[in-house]
Amino acid sequence: MTSTGSIRVGFISGVRHAGSYADLLRADPRVHLVGVADESSVPDWIREDGMKMAAAADIAWIDDLGELLDPDRIDLAVICSEPTRHARLAIAALNAGLDVLVDKPVGIDETEAAAVQEAAEANGRICTVVNRTHSPALRRLRRWIDAGNLGLPRHVDIEFLASGTHFATSVERPELVVDPALSGGGEVVNFLGYAADYLRYLTGLDVTEVYAETSTLYGGAHEKFGVEDTALISLALAHGVTATVTVGRIPAAPGFGANTATVRVLGSHGYASSDDDKPALMQFGASGDVTALPIGGFGSDNAVSSFLAHLLDRLPNRINPDYSVADARASMRVIDAAYRSAACGQPVSV
Repeated sequence: MTSTGSIRVGFISGVRHAGSYADLLRADPRVHLVGVADESSVPDWIREDGMKMAAAADIAWIDDLGELLDPDRIDLAVICSEPTRHARLAIAALNAGLDVLVDKPVGIDETEAAAVQEAAEANGRICTVVNRTHSPALRRLRRWIDAGNLGLPRHVDIEFLASGTHFATSVERPELVVDPALSGGGEVVNFLGYAADYLRYLTGLDVTEVYAETSTLYGGAHEKFGVEDTALISLALAHGVTATVTVGRIPAAPGFGANTATVRVLGSHGYASSDDDKPALMQFGASGDVTALPIGGFGSDNAVSSFLAHLLDRLPNRINPDYSVADARASMRVIDAAYRSAACGQPVSV
């Protein structure tokens, strides 16, 4: 860190989520945004998108990636490329002696996740992945479980749905989600990690078996590229706990914004549910319109901004965040198993 305590942040690629992360980081007085760079071999559109992101964030575009990957210039590298380059770029930054924050997913399979974890450990650097475990609603649910209000968790039901009506505005380019050459898969690799994170955070248990059914129900870009837009996943966890997860990008998700995340925990002595966008202020208009304003902000924004603040709290003192690359690797094992199960039509051990 610099002597002033400022955390110098550089973006490695700027094609996916970089703009929103830059806005959140800039709002923290501890952060100084340095610039954006990318590999010289990338296609023109990736370079142009990165330059546009840099201009919009009012930070420098740096032609030489090696110039940015320098501990004398930045402290934290934020990887915001297309998912198929996440692991490679993260490893390059770790080997350069930098701490790293990777946009989700950490890689496109567990092999890549393992390589990132090994690079972090070999270089003694902090490495973490964007996640939603700091959602206030999820944290409240965990406190209720810890207090014994539900007894022992027996079953968890999770629904994570994105609204197709927001696809054009919530995703910089649809290909970043639906083209396997860029995304590594469909909505399972895009969203199932969030649900797997939720399960591990709430129960402290690992998934032992996965049965998944995937489908392309709504056509469009997903159908064009041959990837799933929806999936239903049944999971067995240690100690006989079970879970069901529904993920997908559907025409209209039942939430206030681009996506909705709901969780219900059934315990031995009770049950409780959470919604990332609740509580909310309901507004009833004179014309009969009803709108809702989530208190504290939309669930996605709230969860990510809370995690970033947590990471920034810990970086100066070299304390690992409470979500590590090992956690991201565990969720990637679930994603891998889901794809194998969908392909063979049978349950798959994790």
